[in-house]
Amino acid sequence: MASYAGGSFIVLPKDMGCILQDEDVSRRPAVRSKLICTIGSSSRDVDVLCKMLEAGMKIARFDFTWGTLEYHTESVQNLRTAMQQTKKSCAILLDTAGSQIVVINRPAEGIVLEQGQTVTVTCDKSAQASSSVLPISTVQSFEGLAPGSSIFVGQYLFTGSETTSAYLTVQQVNGTSCTCLCNNSCTLEGVQLTVQVAGAHTLRHSFPPLSDSDIQAITTWGKENQVDFVSVASTRRAADVQACRDVLAKAGMTGVQVMAKVSNPEGLRNIYNIIEAADAIIFARGTLGVCVDAEKVFLAQKMLLRACNLAGKPVYVTRVVDTMTEAPRPTRAEATDVANLILDGADGILLGSETFRGKYPAATVETVAYIARQAEDCFDARAFYQHLMNVYGCYTLVPNMTKQEALASSAVRAAGKMDAGLIVVFTVTGRTARMVSKYKPSQPILAVVCSDASSATFSKVGEQPQPRRASTEGLQLSWQGNMVYRQCLSYRGVIPIMADPSLTDSSDILQYALAYAQSTGLVSMGDRVVVSQCPRSNTSEVMEEAGVVALVQVEGQASVSPPPPTRPAVVERIPQLVAA
Repeated sequence: MASYAGGSFIVLPKDMGCILQDEDVSRRPAVRSKLICTIGSSSRDVDVLCKMLEAGMKIARFDFTWGTLEYHTESVQNLRTAMQQTKKSCAILLDTAGSQIVVINRPAEGIVLEQGQTVTVTCDKSAQASSSVLPISTVQSFEGLAPGSSIFVGQYLFTGSETTSAYLTVQQVNGTSCTCLCNNSCTLEGVQLTVQVAGAHTLRHSFPPLSDSDIQAITTWGKENQVDFVSVASTRRAADVQACRDVLAKAGMTGVQVMAKVSNPEGLRNIYNIIEAADAIIFARGTLGVCVDAEKVFLAQKMLLRACNLAGKPVYVTRVVDTMTEAPRPTRAEATDVANLILDGADGILLGSETFRGKYPAATVETVAYIARQAEDCFDARAFYQHLMNVYGCYTLVPNMTKQEALASSAVRAAGKMDAGLIVVFTVTGRTARMVSKYKPSQPILAVVCSDASSATFSKVGEQPQPRRASTEGLQLSWQGNMVYRQCLSYRGVIPIMADPSLTDSSDILQYALAYAQSTGLVSMGDRVVVSQCPRSNTSEVMEEAGVVALVQVEGQASVSPPPPTRPAVVERIPQLVAA
């Protein structure tokens, strides 16, 4: 029974009995949704990082809102050690601070606030923080902030449920300070006290998207550590994304992708332009929840997910299992929230306080991965595909679809029609993998990352593949790979592998890729595999006028080490489907 309601695509079980059956967790396929984990005091040790990698972490987030360059350097070195020990790949995300507002000049002990008292929030940088005065950074004036506005003060990566968070209501504005009523009793403490002001866009209109410290972190730490992504905190408009790209270009880091973090009303107003400008979107629900009425956050979430899905841009959502910061398991509501995000089309989940300072970082990754995998089993990929086709008018005489989209959609359609077990794509820049991932097929997507454009064509039209030994010796089975390889880790359902650059015959690479798929259990003897070919010229990295989707069938046993000559992995070639 399939249904589409409010953005969710789901195939429900026939009865409740299957839900109550015991399941062998060890036999579950790998989770297709991608997990971004914030690295901090609870998760920076090598042993913990190894467990998080084994559990499903694909992107490690280093948040420069807090910590020194030296601290983050040690953490990333530990990450690389863990990657080498586990042979698991992981991309690196540098998350900028932007115009972050924090409480400054704090005493060593916590700041106690009582419900019903008044407290002054001031821009005076010389004032000492106390239970009556809270001096803050960044803001120079409260002009434009109206009485009745809300101000939230809480520790870095707050969950909102701590007794270390204060909810304030502005009563009076006096230029560089405002008098607020404290709505709850608390003790303000933690490594950093962040301040969220409802209506802060009136205070930040002149703030640059990247601070000087952000630019320094990108051009020094980011370049030295070969980061794969940079996130623009509190993205307000598409120009903020371009400003980050300009910094990256000036530093010689043009290959780094830019994620836009949407966490304020101004970002929501400009969301469609931001999606077009960015490589991926992070929906920061925690911060946005301070600025938007709670009953409207779900609408913003569903509209944003829908917009990202239609644009084919990966989207990640924050604040999912806050309870696991302190508890070993999530609430039922949190577990349902994770599943609904996957069913609504989220490409992944971003874990913040749960892995940064939580007591159970590895267990959190494992739990979220299990929930996401269960939701993926129920995801109605066919209905999702048909929905996209309807939006693009593909069932009309005038479809609104590019040639590149036609190629990607043809590969997914062929896989569904022929009941294929795997989709193989050849890619140089990662774009082909992203476009196929956009349609969220039920089959895993094996992305063969090639070093040059000529090898991204698995065969010429009409040619037959030559018999080769069914082994993986033509692949670079590396835990690190190049930047494109690591960026492919961000696409839902995509499993990247590196092609050996010494191989120039792409038919060989296809044979090796299928052998790898067999050796890892992605396919078995007799399975059909859809292969997406991206014809490219030697001087261009864009698709030419025609693209080819071919169907092959796997037969023969694969081997990781070079075996004696046997039957080829590919024994049947089914006529190609051409997408003009």
